[in-house]
Amino acid sequence: AAPDPAAFERHVDYLAEHYTPIRLSELIAALARGDRLHQAVVMTFDDGFADTMRRAYPVLYRRRIPMTVFPVTSVIGNADLLWQHKLAWLEAEGHERKALAAMQAEGFPSRTDDEPLADYARRNYRVDLPEILEGVLRSTGHRGARLAAALRPYVEAEDLAEADPEFVEFGNHTHTHAILSALTPEQQRKEMTTARETLTALTGVPPIALAYPFGLKSHYNADSRRLARETGHRAALDMRRRINAGLVDPFELSRKPAACGAHLDFEKMMEDWPENAAAGVSGGGG
Repeated sequence: AAPDPAAFERHVDYLAEHYTPIRLSELIAALARGDRLHQAVVMTFDDGFADTMRRAYPVLYRRRIPMTVFPVTSVIGNADLLWQHKLAWLEAEGHERKALAAMQAEGFPSRTDDEPLADYARRNYRVDLPEILEGVLRSTGHRGARLAAALRPYVEAEDLAEADPEFVEFGNHTHTHAILSALTPEQQRKEMTTARETLTALTGVPPIALAYPFGLKSHYNADSRRLARETGHRAALDMRRRINAGLVDPFELSRKPAACGAHLDFEKMMEDWPENAAAGVSGGGG
């Protein structure tokens, strides 16, 4: 989701002043031609939060700055909550122990006391985790679909259909935001193709690139990279906080999550200060 609107506008103005914002498709085409780009930047937004199109998009559109949105297709239209948001809701409502007990009853390993539940869930992700969390929600008298319908955290289908294609491109972020490295190759293929077909139907344009959910090295594997190409994508993006210098492999494109706090933190992130490159910064997608 977009940060505070005023802070976001400062970030955007900084990018426009010091860099050349381009479309993701422009970057991919340049790499295919062997062209080297100087001070180019691509703005991407993951998961498909409603704020992306209702708060970030107008700011960028006024400045004629392009953006790429990677929505998770299973929650477009607020048909359900993403599994990690179900977990976050359970924690916020005081049901952390119940969620952990349900997972461990299904064979998940023990957890150290100081490990955040979200980290534990990502580290031990299984294909049945979303179903387990939905069961915990129902035991508290709630359902993911009802919460999504009430909270409306994600984009609607019309948001995608009505976006100006000159300024907005949509990419594949899988169908359920599964951690790909935990899936079989066929399960990975299904995640990618279902999302690709859904986005193509909603926008009329097949997604040019895939963004790995969460995007760290442990969250995808060689099968993920191979399948991204086989399912029709021309690039794949991670979230490993690296600078894309020179003629990089389009299936090894990296990104940095933008700082949502002080503007200086954002500048440090853009300028690749060592402490940011090592530890990362808050905010961004995944």
